[in-house]
Amino acid sequence: MGWFSKDENKTIPPCPIEDILGEAKFYLDGRGANLYVYDKCIVIDRTQGGLFNLGNRTYKVIPIKYIIAMQIKSTGATTGFLEFSTYGHENTNMKGFDRVEDEDNINFASEESAIVARQILEFILNKIMN
Repeated sequence: MGWFSKDENKTIPPCPIEDILGEAKFYLDGRGANLYVYDKCIVIDRTQGGLFNLGNRTYKVIPIKYIIAMQIKSTGATTGFLEFSTYGHENTNMKGFDRVEDEDNINFASEESAIVARQILEFILNKIMN
């Protein structure tokens, strides 16, 4: 499915709106963000740990029907990313390393994450095209 479970059991943090949406179809553990994919939307959870963030959640919900493009970069010399473009996306002119700050971007460093990102891209692409 899109869950990490190679040789070790990784704990998947719950989606901030799991009580509304239920269990996610896919989960991507990104750098500084988590991505949860559902049938009709994605949730980008940017909640960081730390003392000053206790009890705070920062997340964005994007309906799949509003995703107009996706870009994926695999890992290599730099981290990889999965980027979502939506109507009126103000950061589409970002280039290079500026994309790390894009709120519609999920950055990742492992090859396992790159595989899951590709599965997510395929799942969402099928939803958009059909």
